Order: sequence, then C-alpha cells, then structure tokens
Amino acid sequence: MQSHRFFYIIEYMETFEINKALAYLKQNYVLYCLEAKTILFIKDSMIVLHHENWHSKINESDFINSFSDSHFQLIEKSKEEFISKEKDDEYYQWRFHHQ
Repeated sequence: MQSHRFFYIIEYMETFEINKALAYLKQNYVLYCLEAKTILFIKDSMIVLHHENWHSKINESDFINSFSDSHFQLIEKSKEEFISKEKDDEYYQWRFHHQ
C-alpha cells in the first residue's frame, strides 16, 4: 500500500466509535482517530497505526483496549481503490511486451 501522507476526510462524514471503526477496518477502509490524531488501516491481519511521528501495528484485542473511548472518521473509502501490486506488475509486463 502506498504512503498515507496525504489524506482527506470524506465529505463531512459522521464520527463513530470503536465497534463501527472495527467493522470499517475489516472492510479495508482507512480511518482517522480524532483523539490520537492517527491514521488506521488493516494490513496482514494487523491494525496499522500511522501517526506523524511514529508507526505501529497492533492486534484487534489491543486495538479495542487502547481505543475503546476514541472517535473515528473515514478518510478513504477502501484500499481496493489503490493500484494493486498485481495490476501494476501486469501493466509493466504488458508494456514491456508491446514496445
């Protein structure tokens, strides 16, 4: 997945709590935690926490314990909208064969 340095919050999205956040994460959405000022997404069954000054990965249980009182917003609709490595590789193979 590409770097998450430039995000925008999707048009005035609602703020929600941990249960809804976990459901969105499991659907490959990228979230923003308002209190921790942290971007969250799932990668390799771990929840990735991306803050301006640090990065970490935690499991679901630790996420629930650590963020149970937090509020979240959607940042990006879903990682499926990113260019996948497989599609990127396929494009460069096609391009190589058609030059």
